Amino acid sequence: MDVVRGLENWTEGKVASSVALGFFDGVHRGHQKIIATAVQAAKEHGLRSLVVTFEPHPLAVLRPAAAPLILTPFQEKARLIKELGADTLLVLNFTPYLAALEAKDFVRNVLVETLSARHVTVGYNYTFGREGQGTPEALAAWGREFGFAVNRIPPVCVNGEPVSSSRIRELLAQGELEKAASFLGRFPAVVGRVVPGARRGRSLGFPTANIELGQGLALPRFGVYAVRTWHQERCYAGVANIGCVPTFGAKEVRLEVHLFDFLGNLYGKHLRVEFIAFLRPEQMFNSTEDLKVQLERDARQAKDILRRLEELKSSPALFTTTGVCDRI
Repeated sequence: MDVVRGLENWTEGKVASSVALGFFDGVHRGHQKIIATAVQAAKEHGLRSLVVTFEPHPLAVLRPAAAPLILTPFQEKARLIKELGADTLLVLNFTPYLAALEAKDFVRNVLVETLSARHVTVGYNYTFGREGQGTPEALAAWGREFGFAVNRIPPVCVNGEPVSSSRIRELLAQGELEKAASFLGRFPAVVGRVVPGARRGRSLGFPTANIELGQGLALPRFGVYAVRTWHQERCYAGVANIGCVPTFGAKEVRLEVHLFDFLGNLYGKHLRVEFIAFLRPEQMFNSTEDLKVQLERDARQAKDILRRLEELKSSPALFTTTGVCDRI
């Protein structure tokens, strides 16, 4: 998949496109349906499949105090969109100028004249342009005027509840990991670089990789989790703590991951940590010995959960192509 940042760097020429338009934070099941529909339309009509998104989040420009925490930083978003089969990802810089642009002008100047859109797919409640004038209904009318078809994707629901990025943020903060996973269509994950820590875990027999957390990320509820950690396309089972490590009085939020059966130096490497199951909240211990005993319990519980997850893989009907259990 090609990634293009900004219309000023668009050099694809007048290749007719099937466009998926949206911010797509989380690339959840609703977003997956939108993008898959655009990709399928491209295949059926011999078009380029093109995903158009924006950076930063529009509210970070329009109303910074109301800007949401982000589920998927750009590199993770791009990876997920690539897995859905898009040919090109175009990232538009969301600026006050773009926010003030009339929606019809965006359609004419960007979608039609620059991107040669023949099909455009959006979510049922997506809006764009000045004051949100670009509704799906308005887009369909402009499509008839300018000669492109519009696919408006209805809500994707799980157990009767519409999937949305805002709802997933709430579920993560509340610690409702399984429901968040069912909305995402995969396990929630955090991606970050391994940085040096205090090395207290090593002295307790539980060496940890300390993951650097970016600013403005939507994080799971503080506590201890069974995790799967991906490094260089290999998956390692483990247990992780996310929070402020109250026993040692840390102030900044940390993600510390202990990988089972791993030997090697991870400093400077980027890891993707998937949160599989919530084990317990963060707690303060009276002594390092008490902490060590609890860490051993956590490890046993995490191993049991992850072993059962691996056993479920032997039943393909329970899993999607991304390895996420449909029962979650």
